Amino acid sequence: MSARMRVLLVPVLAMAGLLDATYLAVLHLLGEIPPCGAYRGCEAVNTSLYSELFGIPVAALGAMLYAAILGLALPQKEAEGTGRIRRSLMLYAITLAGALSMGYLTAVELFVLHAICYWCIALALITFALLAIVVRDVWVRGVWMPSF
Repeated sequence: MSARMRVLLVPVLAMAGLLDATYLAVLHLLGEIPPCGAYRGCEAVNTSLYSELFGIPVAALGAMLYAAILGLALPQKEAEGTGRIRRSLMLYAITLAGALSMGYLTAVELFVLHAICYWCIALALITFALLAIVVRDVWVRGVWMPSF
């Protein structure tokens, strides 16, 4: 994958995650259940004890995570060196935290609630795709944030 493709793909994935998480957060706050067809897993997941953290919908926290990833991933003009390295490492740390959270929440879906929310699985896939790109660039290729 070219550097240009990665520069475009990370913000696109972050925007998809932001839209999905915001949709779930709004539904949660309105007390509505996301549509899952005939399957009732979305209802079980989104009304469970695990759907909030200190009264805040987990989806709203996810929306903040994706907004932060989007902000860090958008190309910005900046000086070479420290600023770019710092931004790349922050992107790595936030994406890693998101992936660990998504791994935990997916495990809760599967092994505690015995239900699957398709919207949540989409967020997990987005998060792990973001992590794969960011890890590859930070650890294999070195810090990559290009300036335009």
